[in-house]
Amino acid sequence: MTAAGATATIAHPTPAARAARNRRRTGLALTLPAVLVMAGLTVVPVVSVIQRAISGEGRAAFGRLVGSPDFGRVLLNTAVWTVVAVVGALLVGHAAALLMHSRYLRLAGFWRGLFMIPWIIPNVVGATVWKWNFSVDYGLVNHWLLQAGLIAQPIGWLSDPSVVLIALAVVQVWFTAPFIMLMVSAALTAIPEERIEAARIDGAGGPAVLRHIILPAIRTTSGLAALLMVVWALNSFTIIWVATGGGPAGASTILPILIYQAFQTGDAAMVSAVALIQLVVSMVFAVIYIRAIRDDMEEAAS
Repeated sequence: MTAAGATATIAHPTPAARAARNRRRTGLALTLPAVLVMAGLTVVPVVSVIQRAISGEGRAAFGRLVGSPDFGRVLLNTAVWTVVAVVGALLVGHAAALLMHSRYLRLAGFWRGLFMIPWIIPNVVGATVWKWNFSVDYGLVNHWLLQAGLIAQPIGWLSDPSVVLIALAVVQVWFTAPFIMLMVSAALTAIPEERIEAARIDGAGGPAVLRHIILPAIRTTSGLAALLMVVWALNSFTIIWVATGGGPAGASTILPILIYQAFQTGDAAMVSAVALIQLVVSMVFAVIYIRAIRDDMEEAAS
């Protein structure tokens, strides 16, 4: 091709290239308003929090926060809450997904719909129901445990500082495990049945199939689910606030609860200081989550 021909080709794109360019422009025009609105709703509050947190009042609030004897306990509560909620949701969600795909289970659709109820109902409603269930006087949890002979007297699930955080983390697992079940179920359907049948023909039992075929096949989905559960747990508020308000004596206070408590007292500098800490922690896991999704998409495309 001569230089003139090359110039003409560049100057006059083909109809397919023009159509592709028009589609890109149309897509950009349609998505740009929503992107700008979301950017404004996200960037402006974040910048405002950072500005207040690094101001003189914000630095003083950081000093008060770090010097508070309760701050270490809040961080420990947040860590315990996150670990129990995430690990519990992953275990229950994976177990439920494997059970739903079992060839021995009948009415799988019915059980799957029943298992999704906690995910469907509002958090406030679910937290209120569990607050009643954990009641010392008329709660179903104590009633069932007493009937089964597992405890000798009712336990103050929401009034005992030693058990309240674990009890509320169980409620968080109850809410989030159905989502894990959905994600893992979708990954399980992508595993070729022939691979599993071939392993069984070769003499592999259920545990061997699970370890060497199923778990490696859903590893990416499990990792994404774990990262998403961590972000959700770090930003949980409704369950704890409805059930205990952060009590008793701060035993269930985590970072989001601490932010709201500072907001109630009108301490805007403290709100920004705690919010900045939570933002940094959440952003670390959010970046890991985004990179994991990108790697997963690149792997699927290749």
